[in-house]
Amino acid sequence: MHGGDIYRQQVTYDFSVNINPIGLPDAVRQVMENSGDLAMQYPDLQCQKLRIKLADCLGIRPEQILCGNGASELILAVCHMLRPKKALLSAPCFSGYETALQAVGTEVIRVPLSEADGFAFTEEYGRKLETRIKEEKPELLFLTTPNNPTGKMTEPAYIRRLLTVCEKTDTYLVLDECFMELTGQAAQYSMLREIDSYEKLLILRAFTKTFAMPGIRLGYLVGKQAVLSSVQKQLPEWNVSTLAQAAGVAALADTRYLERACRLIGSERERMGRELEKLGCKVYPSDTNYILFYVNQYGRQKSTDRNHGSEKRLCKKPATDCQAGPEQAAEAGLKARLLRKQIMIRDCSDYPGLTDGYYRVAVKLSEENRMLLDAMAEILC
Repeated sequence: MHGGDIYRQQVTYDFSVNINPIGLPDAVRQVMENSGDLAMQYPDLQCQKLRIKLADCLGIRPEQILCGNGASELILAVCHMLRPKKALLSAPCFSGYETALQAVGTEVIRVPLSEADGFAFTEEYGRKLETRIKEEKPELLFLTTPNNPTGKMTEPAYIRRLLTVCEKTDTYLVLDECFMELTGQAAQYSMLREIDSYEKLLILRAFTKTFAMPGIRLGYLVGKQAVLSSVQKQLPEWNVSTLAQAAGVAALADTRYLERACRLIGSERERMGRELEKLGCKVYPSDTNYILFYVNQYGRQKSTDRNHGSEKRLCKKPATDCQAGPEQAAEAGLKARLLRKQIMIRDCSDYPGLTDGYYRVAVKLSEENRMLLDAMAEILC
């Protein structure tokens, strides 16, 4: 259900998790090197220093922030607070929402995104979602921007329209912006600046991916103070460790870190997309640090032409030049074949709305990306 399972596989290059490719900020490494004293202190229950620093960086107030042990803990806490009878999800989307909803017995209603539209949140899809909200009157809607696994952002205008409907149907909208800061376009697309305008809006973010620190669990929820107080009652005491709080403050101090990361991600993402297409993959345009692509089990590209069902042969070389034919590549699937080369990618066939042949890869450093592309070329050609 998730990437990053390096503990049961022999993996040298892990493209299955979407963390910042430039690695931990130096300031966070320094905190970790001097973490002995922190381990002997109880954490601040209110995460005061961290919330003040976050508020200063984000242009909001500290009381609008609730910190948690990663975004997943906060997702579960929201579900426990609301205990909704019904909840709406896009499909495909992050599996953690449904896991949390199932834990509280919620009926999950999926509203599929269209493959013909590249799984993008279009104006037409927004109207479709608005209609379902009015019909179902769910207590909760999860929406991700940029979406996971597609990497596509949602226009703020579409989100505002949804929020107008949600206010009328008493539906909370949890907007997951965990990958927003890696797009380089947060100023234009984030809804943080509008948090005061909507009673039912909650925004979720995490340090995990943004600052390449998944082993230091740290996330935060932004919303109205009264709502956050109710969510906090679902959390255990001392849930955010002293190390996590100190690491968070340190990460936010490096103002150039995200600028460097976004420049790298943007250039490498474009290059990887072009190279994957040369290998015959159907690449779905992304705005962030991962790419969704399709290659069927016989090494052929999925056609997006609505009037034609034809598929293209994957390899661009003459058939006699290929080291391994499409049928051989299909014997165990692309993920399994790459694992033999100690490279892990995310098989997305378990996402509702996707099927066998959909994969997601992280955008990493240039040399690592080259390793992946060369390995795929050996398999698919």
